[in-house]
Amino acid sequence: MCPQAAAGGRRAASRAPGAHNVCCLLTRRAHGFYARDAGVAHRKNLGLLRKILCQESTKFKNVWTTHSASPIAYERGRIYLDNYQCCISSIAQEPRILYQKPKCSKSEKIEDALLLECPLGEMLPSPSDYKSSLIVLTVQNWLLRLSADSGEVLEKIYLAGSCCKFRYLSWDTPQEVMVVKSAQNKLPAAARQASVQQSVLFYLAVFRVLPLSFIGMVEINKKIFGNSVTDVAVSNGILIVMYSMGLVRLYNFQAISEQFMEEPFDLGHEFNWNGQVGVVGKYPFGLPCNIKIT
Repeated sequence: MCPQAAAGGRRAASRAPGAHNVCCLLTRRAHGFYARDAGVAHRKNLGLLRKILCQESTKFKNVWTTHSASPIAYERGRIYLDNYQCCISSIAQEPRILYQKPKCSKSEKIEDALLLECPLGEMLPSPSDYKSSLIVLTVQNWLLRLSADSGEVLEKIYLAGSCCKFRYLSWDTPQEVMVVKSAQNKLPAAARQASVQQSVLFYLAVFRVLPLSFIGMVEINKKIFGNSVTDVAVSNGILIVMYSMGLVRLYNFQAISEQFMEEPFDLGHEFNWNGQVGVVGKYPFGLPCNIKIT
């Protein structure tokens, strides 16, 4: 063997462990593991908690029991019962009721909720903004901000009329940008029998939080995204569109909002939009759909 070939062989052998590490890293990345990902620390903490709870020497004592007719929700030390009408603090040695709201009508039923925490290092317009609050979405398209400690209504925003029903709350950027998503629009049976085509499937209303400000509303239209769209979401600045054949398409939501924003609107300001005159976020006009993708 020539010296060059022998040297090359030694160099290749010295690179092998590193190449193996790269392959392992790529494999872990393919499964969603990132060394600097916040989820890594979260998974490790949950793993430690599981080991503590599941070890044979651990003993549990029942200190409190309750029941709820609806699913029980938990957010950072607060237990919510009866569709968010009752809030219980779980931080004390024995849970205690923070507030109990009167039983609401079906029209005031809460569909979804998110807990808002005060941002650090920012000047906020109201003293109440510095305390935790709960954003709730009602069945009648009202977005309410409640005091997390008392249940008092701090802000009230009307989203839209009968054109769509908003049902879901999620984070684009946690504690910074919030997304309100409608249920999928479906035509009445009579319209379907008459072969009327429904083109708009979903609406997404996007807000900055604390203080609440309206960024824009966008419609997900079959004429733009295709007939096989099944679901949609916004996360980390990405518009995620899912299709029935297992396809997922990702779009830059900021670029979309900048390119297709017809006109910006501020909550509480008067507007004249497509022949309608009203106040942004107030009944009966709600919010304009001001991001129209072409």
